[in-house]
Amino acid sequence: MSNIDKRALREAANAANAASWGNWEPYKPHKGARGYEVKVGVKAVAQHCLKVDSVFIAAANPATVLALLDELEAAEKRIAELKRKEQHSERQSVIDALAGSGEEWSDIEEYMQKWDAERAAAAGKGE
Repeated sequence: MSNIDKRALREAANAANAASWGNWEPYKPHKGARGYEVKVGVKAVAQHCLKVDSVFIAAANPATVLALLDELEAAEKRIAELKRKEQHSERQSVIDALAGSGEEWSDIEEYMQKWDAERAAAAGKGE
C-alpha cells in the first residue's frame, strides 16, 4: 500500500463531514434508463452506472474509508508487535544456546553486540 498516502486519505475523509456528504444511494431513475445513478438527496452525483458500480460508489463513503484505515493501522501495529516479539525470541534463543555451550558471559555479550549490529544493518537494507 505504499502508493496510497494514507494520511492524506484520512484527512480527506475527515474533511467530508456527514452533513455535506449526505446519504448516497444507488437507484434506477426510471424503467427505460440506461443504467443506475447514485444520488445524494435528490441530486444525482453519478449517472449511467452499472448496478454493481453504483452500489460500490454509494458504499465507499468517508465513514467506510475511515473504518478501513483504522483496521489497516491496527493490523500494521500488530504486525510490528509480532516482528518485535519474534526478534526478541530469536535473540534469546541465541543467548541460551551460547550460554548452554559453556561460553564465557563476556564472550556472549561481545557476540551479541555483533549479532545485534548485523540485524540492525540488515533491517536498514530492508532484509
